[in-house]
Amino acid sequence: MKKLFILALSATLAACQLSTDSDEAAKDVAQQWAEAFFNCDFHEAESCSTPESSSWLHFAAANTMPHDIDLLNERNAQVESVQLQSAGSDTLRTAVLKVRDYVRPTALGDESQREAEGVFHVTMVLRDGRWLVRMEGLPRSEKQSLD
Repeated sequence: MKKLFILALSATLAACQLSTDSDEAAKDVAQQWAEAFFNCDFHEAESCSTPESSSWLHFAAANTMPHDIDLLNERNAQVESVQLQSAGSDTLRTAVLKVRDYVRPTALGDESQREAEGVFHVTMVLRDGRWLVRMEGLPRSEKQSLD
């Protein structure tokens, strides 16, 4: 009976360790993706994204104006924190990203502005043993402005 209990406890601890390692890998990819995306390094962001996300990355790149790059050259966007939320599956997570000093996309013809802080949710998927960001649109800040 003791052996069975020890075996069950060992299996549970091993599963928890695998989950923790997997979550850390997901957080690392989310951090890497966010640093690249919010600093307009779309090629790097693409390496952390699912293949079907590339159309959104191309769209973002096509709508990045020289003024956006000038703002980023003054001060890069910074990922302040990454938190994971379970999405009810072993292969899905939601990464909650807190980003500072990012350039907020605007309507065509409007001048871009820097935002002090934003909170973004991105979907993480586990494919072939690797976590990737699955873009379902361009990220939008969840943080409401005070105006």
